[in-house]
Amino acid sequence: MRYRHYFLEALILTMILFAFGFMIGLSIENHRNSELIKYYTATEKEITTITDQLDISNLGKYTCHELISRNSETGDEIYTQALIFEEYENSAILTKSYLEKEHRKFDVLRTLFWINNIKIKERCGKNVINTLVYLYDYNPENDEDLAKQRVVSQITTEIKGALQDRVVLIPIAKNLNISSLDNILEKYNYDNESILLIVNEEKLFLFNELDDGRKYFNDI
Repeated sequence: MRYRHYFLEALILTMILFAFGFMIGLSIENHRNSELIKYYTATEKEITTITDQLDISNLGKYTCHELISRNSETGDEIYTQALIFEEYENSAILTKSYLEKEHRKFDVLRTLFWINNIKIKERCGKNVINTLVYLYDYNPENDEDLAKQRVVSQITTEIKGALQDRVVLIPIAKNLNISSLDNILEKYNYDNESILLIVNEEKLFLFNELDDGRKYFNDI
């Protein structure tokens, strides 16, 4: 009888500790998710501002220097946020499904940002901005594709670190049914490759062409 009493005490203590740990973990993840919402709101505002500045009704109101400068700053923010989001996704347990939904929202913004880059080049010249768009599959179905993504993510990070503000790095998941992204990708023939690198809307590099991609950036 006494052992049964000890067992109940241990069980109750374990349940209390588990509940306490669960609440702490949930609180930490919710705090991180709140930070992501702030990042999203700030980025949405900046991208919307650039979009408005590029509107034909504002033609001539903003110089190319102003557009490029603001666009470059926004690009750096998007790159930093992508790193933070990846860290949160990798460590999340209790709010994983929530982050999956948020991921698509961020990628819609990144697609709009890419479209803005294209419009700036059309107005100010194709050489005023170097864009490196890293397209991948969200939640790949096999370990091989996941391993490839890690390799390409490291390479694009190295390129961004070496070139700094001379290149705008835009990571986007391409399998989340983003219509505006699908419209852009229609002109590229990539045979359902899981990983694509698109440089300045002209050069398309697949995974087995990464060395060619690196050489391309060495000339920038």
